[in-house]
Amino acid sequence: MKRMNMNPIQQMSITRMALGFALVMFVATGSLRAQFAEDALRFSTFNLGVGARSTGMGNVSIGLADDYSALFTNPAGLGSLRSYEFSVGLSNSSYNNDATFFGNTLNANDRVTNLNNLGFVYPVPTQKGSLVFAFGFARVSNYSTVASFKGFNPSNSIVEALTPDVNLNNMSAADRKSLLDNNIPYQTYLADTLRGRLYPNVTDSVQQEGNVREGGGLNSWSFGGAIEIAKGLTLGFGLNLLSGSYSYDRLFTETDSRNVYHYGPPFDLDHFRYESSVNSDISGYNALIGLMYRKQGRYKIGLTLRTPTYFDISEDFSDAGYSFFDNGDYFTQKNPGSTKYNIRTPFVFSGGASFQFTDWLLIAGDAEYTDWTQIQFTNTDNQDLIDENRVIREVFRPTTNLRGGAEIALLSLGLKLRGGVVYNPSPYLADQNTNDYDQLYFTGGFGLAVDENVFVNASLAIGKWKTFRDNYYLPGLATAPSRTSESVNTNSLNVTLSYRF
Repeated sequence: MKRMNMNPIQQMSITRMALGFALVMFVATGSLRAQFAEDALRFSTFNLGVGARSTGMGNVSIGLADDYSALFTNPAGLGSLRSYEFSVGLSNSSYNNDATFFGNTLNANDRVTNLNNLGFVYPVPTQKGSLVFAFGFARVSNYSTVASFKGFNPSNSIVEALTPDVNLNNMSAADRKSLLDNNIPYQTYLADTLRGRLYPNVTDSVQQEGNVREGGGLNSWSFGGAIEIAKGLTLGFGLNLLSGSYSYDRLFTETDSRNVYHYGPPFDLDHFRYESSVNSDISGYNALIGLMYRKQGRYKIGLTLRTPTYFDISEDFSDAGYSFFDNGDYFTQKNPGSTKYNIRTPFVFSGGASFQFTDWLLIAGDAEYTDWTQIQFTNTDNQDLIDENRVIREVFRPTTNLRGGAEIALLSLGLKLRGGVVYNPSPYLADQNTNDYDQLYFTGGFGLAVDENVFVNASLAIGKWKTFRDNYYLPGLATAPSRTSESVNTNSLNVTLSYRF
């Protein structure tokens, strides 16, 4: 498991859940894959950077939104639109990770390009007030991350972590057979039974290296609208249907680089490859309710409530081990499987305001509150997931994300310059007394009126934070047996074209 590394303008989601939870559940249930707080947190996190104007101003939107992107941030902002609008946008994100592992630092990077948004705004002609509808598509989450690491571990091995310390004599014949048939070290001759217990043949002094890559993302197909319920006060509503995918691929290798294991078979390890993969199909839905009060030409105040998102997740997964020995022998074991589970995310409460101080200066800010302890697996017939819900309540905490930005209009040029900042605190209770793992982004951008109908907006978000990754877990150790310390840098470019008529 690892601390999750999200792309720019996404809420903080950094986890300390160790692979040991997976290994413990593997031993206890024979399952090849289990769901954890990390999975629930990943799918509970949205990046609200739809459209380049808001992202250029530090992702401020709740008290500002006045274009198509309002459908995804505060639909009440649609009420200020008086023209039909067609919007399309692209985003390009880079992810750069320096991972330090037993004194060695390796760099890994990745870049993805996605359709950011595509949609249409339709204002209904009215004699008084306003009634506006909008529908379309947005990329609301990206899961792409990457990491590479390499170093010599003198103290332990993943083979040891994958070999459960259980009394085989106390197990039924069927349970014992199931355990041994699915245990990768045992099936690849890296562990053996002795006096009713299972013992690893490799316990320390190995060169460890790994490559981890995550991919996929979440798309929202949305429909909503706004109506003016009193002078200057609009009520908005949006219904979001979510679909997407998530992929995880890890290759972890241990090598006898110092020829410690040079005895007769099977104590003559050359190297061991451990591969893990997960592919998830995601579907879900939520609703967004918003209010906005505006004093024309002076200020706007907005409030939103995002309902819990209800997710259905279908996963295919696989764990595989490959052992290679000095005498030329090699052995393999593959354990594929599949599962389904459901997640309910927390309510999200947001408030924001924007102030038009002069014709050329606009300042705005948002605050967003989420109680991460309210994440829940809703498979109430699965005891493992019920237990994981207890973990969620113990390790998470509420957070308030803060966003702020400004826009300067160069009226004679038809150009607007923007800048902003985003602060996302860690949702983990253990991080409440430190800001080491909080995310901070600086954003900038511009808007250009090509003519009276066509507008181009562009933004760049630069983020930097630290995180770590635990490759496995060993019971009884006070310190992580195999941990990387990672420094992440991200850049996200967003370009949006709008046509109003």
